[in-house]
Amino acid sequence: MDGIKYLTDDKGKKTALVIELDGLKAAHSTHEFVEELEDTLDIILREDEVSEDWNTVKNDLLRKS
Repeated sequence: MDGIKYLTDDKGKKTALVIELDGLKAAHSTHEFVEELEDTLDIILREDEVSEDWNTVKNDLLRKS
């Protein structure tokens, strides 16, 4: 993909991603792109977290209010 570069360590393992934001078409799309990227990273980082049942969360919230 144009505007995307990977940084690698001395063994060739990808360690970082460089995204050229100038290549995006408009300023608002840059902002939206960064927000989507942050959301995606949050999902990836939390994929191993244990989830709670909605009814349990709802009852806890109602009890606190």
